[in-house]
Amino acid sequence: MTNSIRFKAVGLACGALLACTTSQAQENAAPAQTLAWTLAGNATLVSQYLFRGITLTQGKPAIQAAMEAAHDSGFYAGIWGSGVSHAAYNNGSGTEIDLYGGWRKDLGDGYGLDVGVYSYWYPGAYYEFNGRRIKYDSGEARISLSKGDLNVAAWAAVSKHFAGLAIDPATGEEKSTRGTSYLEINWNPEIAPGWVLNLHAGRQNVRHLGDYSFTDVRAGVTYSLDSWQFAVAVSHNDAKAEKNGAPLWTFFDADGRGKHVAGTRWVASVNKSF
Repeated sequence: MTNSIRFKAVGLACGALLACTTSQAQENAAPAQTLAWTLAGNATLVSQYLFRGITLTQGKPAIQAAMEAAHDSGFYAGIWGSGVSHAAYNNGSGTEIDLYGGWRKDLGDGYGLDVGVYSYWYPGAYYEFNGRRIKYDSGEARISLSKGDLNVAAWAAVSKHFAGLAIDPATGEEKSTRGTSYLEINWNPEIAPGWVLNLHAGRQNVRHLGDYSFTDVRAGVTYSLDSWQFAVAVSHNDAKAEKNGAPLWTFFDADGRGKHVAGTRWVASVNKSF
């Protein structure tokens, strides 16, 4: 944003000369440059909420919204929210709220760097273990490098129990999953005016609880029309439903029925930017 700051001086004794000099200085003065924040947001209706190929709404639709403030220096901060399944996050409000922030830098020659931290919050959600509550709230640090339409990123969990994963299904012991990592690669080339191909592959390694680790892939297309985006994709995640009778990526409803939340799934969305 550019601001022009003008000063006026009024002389009493030699008013005519000073007024002329001031006027000339104002005409020659360069406008001051200031760094500024910009604000952008969007709202989305999605057929199901997939997080790394895991359905957090058990195949049901969700409404999502986001708002982000970005500074000319590269710093940014934002908030994102979505509905989630009570089966995925026991005793919670059925809501996920993410707070995030970081710094983006154009490195030149088409390269870009993005470093940030993300906090995932599920109000009220927890489960009981040995008489105490374990919450699903968690956080990750992220670093990403892009080159044109190609992007690679690495994530690392900074909270003790990533996504509430804390219990070894084989032994029943509590373990820390801090340091859990996720590596991903994304390619999003424009294939026709307004049409973008979306290809993704990722690998989640859950520290100390390897049975929960998985690989996910996704392929889809996005069509943009003014401030609207329409997308459809197919996702596959090889996370196990159970091992030796112990549930892994299986979420249980209040009536005790369990559902495998990975596998192959289709997802469609409509997004409006503002």
